Amino acid sequence: MPERDHYDLAVSGAGMVGAALALALAREHWRVAIAERRSASDCATHDPYERISLINAAASEFLADLGIDIARLGTPVLRMRVWDHQWPGSIQLDAEDEGLPRLGYMVENRALEQALHAALKDAGVAIHYATQWQAGPLQDHHRLLYDGHGEAIATTLLAIAEGRESRLRDRCAPAPIWREDYRQQAITATVWMERPHTGTAYQRFLPTGPLAVLPFSDDAGGQPRASIVWSARNSLARRLLALSDAEFLCRMQESFGAQLGRFTAVGKRGHYPLSALHLSRYRSERAVVLGDSAHGVHPLAGLGVNLGFRDVAALRQILVEAQRQRRDWGSAAVLAQYERQRRPDNLVTVLTCGALNRLFSNRSAALAGLRDIGLMGSNLIPPVKAFFIRQATGL
Repeated sequence: MPERDHYDLAVSGAGMVGAALALALAREHWRVAIAERRSASDCATHDPYERISLINAAASEFLADLGIDIARLGTPVLRMRVWDHQWPGSIQLDAEDEGLPRLGYMVENRALEQALHAALKDAGVAIHYATQWQAGPLQDHHRLLYDGHGEAIATTLLAIAEGRESRLRDRCAPAPIWREDYRQQAITATVWMERPHTGTAYQRFLPTGPLAVLPFSDDAGGQPRASIVWSARNSLARRLLALSDAEFLCRMQESFGAQLGRFTAVGKRGHYPLSALHLSRYRSERAVVLGDSAHGVHPLAGLGVNLGFRDVAALRQILVEAQRQRRDWGSAAVLAQYERQRRPDNLVTVLTCGALNRLFSNRSAALAGLRDIGLMGSNLIPPVKAFFIRQATGL
């Protein structure tokens, strides 16, 4: 195969995690190919649902190292407040308590993705849009991949970051997958309110699932806005989605409270099912899995994409060190280092988020009392609060 068709790394999936990995290795002067199933026009358009993610402080620093200015793209998160529907106990997390300027930024997923795509273009890496690679055979020290037109490339290593349902993962890195269906839907939307959020991320635990009201930029007229993620049991979610905007805002006001005054308007509502997954193995022959293709968490802690960026940071370090030592970076021994480093952290986070969701999403008075003691304890014991802040910042 001609040299021009051989790559050091091929990345399947140009979402936030896949694009970050491709950019991270391109910055190390690797020859990188990246493919994305969506079209270029789909990736370039504005997301009508304006879905956002918390990019924590550690992920912000990592992205800054790649030349991505999160401060320009996002809204700072200065503090968090978490409380229960039934009891007054709460967790108050404040960046200032830890001597930090902020806990992170709320960033539109599509805006961050587009910034990464632009950086890849500037780095000379072309994204193969509307392309789904098919697995070819292993040959010597590389793997063959075919696009839908029969064209082939060879790569020393294939990285799969296609999302939770990945055919290429199942073909190239088959492994048992643990899954849990939470029987909930996440309803997402932008809302307008009377009072500014002042950089506070709110999360209230309800019997049917948590309601998060997250800092978002003001609109063009200077009116305060927030982004919501309302996790609700399937039956309730269907009813909420069927409501008119006025009825939906009324239900949300009742569920959230008056901290931000009256909610005055709501944008287009989106929804997606909530579940967890975790792979028993992150690697195969010249293939590695990361991001949502390897692990999926409940959105209550806002950790999903940050786990993916931690995958990217760890994999970059391991691959670059292997190259420096003149080792085969697609070998099982090198990829095992990545799996050992990232799998325990991801597994603990997946299980912890699931346990928190089960603990808080119920009507048991006994459990409500226990969790209130826990929330009050977190406020009263500084080391516990510091632990929660470290988890929120990723530092």
